[in-house]
Amino acid sequence: MKLLSKTLIAAISTFVLTQGLNAQTTICYKKDWKTPSTIEATKLDGGQCNGEFSFTQMKKNGWKLKDLKIENGEKGLNYIYVLTDEELISIDNAKFMENKYKKLEYSPIYTKISNTNGEIASINIGNLRVGQSAIIEHTYENGKSLIVANAYVTDSNANNSTLKIIPFLDIKQNAIPTSNRKPVTGDKVTVNYLYDSSMIIAPSQDAFLATREKYRDNDFLHSDLFAAKLKVEGEPLPSKETIQEFAATQNIGTIFFVIGSTTYIVDSKTFAILEKGSLAYNFTQDEKMPFYTRIEKIEKNAFDTVLDYENWLGFLKTFLGDDERTEEQILLEDELESGALEVKGEIYNNYYKTILGLKNATK
Repeated sequence: MKLLSKTLIAAISTFVLTQGLNAQTTICYKKDWKTPSTIEATKLDGGQCNGEFSFTQMKKNGWKLKDLKIENGEKGLNYIYVLTDEELISIDNAKFMENKYKKLEYSPIYTKISNTNGEIASINIGNLRVGQSAIIEHTYENGKSLIVANAYVTDSNANNSTLKIIPFLDIKQNAIPTSNRKPVTGDKVTVNYLYDSSMIIAPSQDAFLATREKYRDNDFLHSDLFAAKLKVEGEPLPSKETIQEFAATQNIGTIFFVIGSTTYIVDSKTFAILEKGSLAYNFTQDEKMPFYTRIEKIEKNAFDTVLDYENWLGFLKTFLGDDERTEEQILLEDELESGALEVKGEIYNNYYKTILGLKNATK
């Protein structure tokens, strides 16, 4: 085994200790799982799961899903669940129901808070979808305004809607001062903020072009820019958290996921499915992972994923032994060398169904 620098050992030790000492976050995983439809009921290894609890059981015990990563394993798929006991945005896309009476609008909707206790707010606009996000602005006496919070719809009827207020974290810059001000009655609410600024996650060029043509009124950021970020950061399969962080930095309000013959339109902040529609394009037997892009060879950063983080010395030995290739290179060498990871359509579909919380999405 090659010699390790003190800096490298300290860095990885800090990672391990952080995971062990942080009582609000735990990482559970399952290696080489071959039946994705049963993963949520399967006992997971590592962390607080420790081979005793499944994801479903952990949720019943009060844990919430913070992030999910799925990777190609040697014999199946590797699932990594990042769980937390902190309150998060929780939208059940498995219970998604289309609004048959009102088409989704991508233009902003402006209104004011009619009532609020600082955590929940009411607005006099109805027929909104659960998960639609908004920003809340406060205007001061001098006429200057400041965004003080994000919010998303938790309930809506014909005349009114209820919003849950959450922190505004779109601008992550420590050098910029932030306000501790809470939303109050009369503050301005912008629903559908940046909904016409979008990104497409599609399995092929035909699917990408068909989506862009069908929703031509939206301004789409090309997926090449997202792929370039993944390449630089060494993440060949983007997690939900990675997608959301990129969307926030690029001011993207909606993401269009093409799965089979269906396009799912998703709020980038809440990951709620807002609408779905059929899409006609030329299907191919193989799809491109992580999505259609002209960026080649998005390879894994070997230090980014340590499934068995309790046995990190074993991981280091594997990584820094005689074979200097990363695990992704060993398992997918032919695909990486060809410049694109081509997979069967079901692998692409199952990956994004899982990220969206769908088990029986229309193909």
